Formats: sequence, structure tokens, C-alpha cells
Amino acid sequence: MVTKLNSSKHPYFATFLVLLAVAILCSLGVWQLQRGHYKTDRIQQIELRKATTPLNIEDILERQDKRDLPLEFKGRMLVNKIFLLDNRIENGQVGFHVLVPVRTEFGVVITNLGWVKGGQYRNDLPKFDLPTYEQVLFGTSWVPTVNPMVTETAQITDSWPVLVQSIDLTLMSKFLGTEVLPMVLQLDPAFPIGFSRHWVPVVMAPEKHYGYAIQWFALAMACFVIYVVALRKRNAPKDV
Repeated sequence: MVTKLNSSKHPYFATFLVLLAVAILCSLGVWQLQRGHYKTDRIQQIELRKATTPLNIEDILERQDKRDLPLEFKGRMLVNKIFLLDNRIENGQVGFHVLVPVRTEFGVVITNLGWVKGGQYRNDLPKFDLPTYEQVLFGTSWVPTVNPMVTETAQITDSWPVLVQSIDLTLMSKFLGTEVLPMVLQLDPAFPIGFSRHWVPVVMAPEKHYGYAIQWFALAMACFVIYVVALRKRNAPKDV
């Protein structure tokens, strides 16, 4: 019996593809770890800021990071200029977030009053009976970011309420004909207006990001191990 060595060329292209796949999988794992660390820091920041005394608009405008701060101000709701943020789901039901401009001494603040259930039909928009007198509103500041994946369908019109797909403060300024301040008030659940308010500042918990990171690293390791085993079998001596 003669043992013959496999003298075929090394599979350089396959090696390149495997190393590329491992690099991509590892980079995804690192990205998930970074997201997990970011969410952990964000949650700690939110808890710390909750314990601070409520700030007024002027205080928040002076800050570089305007998110997650307790905010309180006096203003008057512009009840005839309501925006409805479309496709908001709560407890499996589709509805809207009610966004109302509030005029204050520092300017107009978009205020999220919370969630309301949508009607049976697309054009069946909810009606509201909101107070027009000046009052003190309180809650948490939030800074929206425009999602490039969302296509805005709202057009400038005199018909209110206006249905929007995202909270775009620049677009809202155009609708209102006046500049709005660069943050949104998420109204406190204790405020006496009967909308549903279950604010979730961090949608995905850090633990999920860490779990996804482990999965990506495990896939990278499995990919590399399978390649090494296949390569060793390929190069193993064959009996003739």
C-alpha cells in the first residue's frame, strides 16, 4: 500500500473568503458590544438625570446634550395645530402619538402627549378636546433624529391634524410657519391628560446586544473551525 500526499495547490481564494467572513462576523460582534456599552451608559445617565431638579427651557437650551432631562415650563397648547405620529403600536394595537406645539416665552416646544388608538379606517383620525389655557407642563426632554429609511408623506396643508411618519422638527417648523425649539417634551405619565404614556428611552436592553455579540463571535469561530477541519481533510495523505 502506497501513501500519496495531496499535492494540489492551496485554496487561496477560499481562504480569503473565510478570513473575510470571520472578519465581518467579528466586527459585527464588536459593534454589538459597543451598542451594549452605550445602552448601559445611557440607562445610568437616565437614572442619574431623573433624580435632578426639573429644569426650565433656558437651562436645557444651554446644554449640549439635551436628552433625558426633567423639564418643566409654562405654556399654551396650540390645539388647532396637532401632528399625529403614524404607526405607533401599543399592546398590539396600532395608533398615533399626539404631538402638540406649545407656545412658551422661549419659543414653541413640540410636546408628545402620548398614544391614542387609531380608527377602523386610515382616514378616521381621532378627535381631541385639549385645554387652551396657559398651564405648567412637565416631563422629560427628548431629541429626535431623522431616520433616513423613513419616507415622509406629509405635505404642507391647511388641514389639521397632520399625519407624519417621523418627528422632524425642521418639517414641523415649516408646517407651523415658525421655528420650534430643538427638543421635544415627553409629557410625564402623571400629567392629567388622558393619553397612554409608557416611554421607553432604550428600546433594546444592553443584555440583548451582549447576547447578539456572543452569537456573532460564535459564528466566526464556527466558520474558522469548519475551514480548518476541511483544509486538514483536504491535505491529509491518501492511501493508494
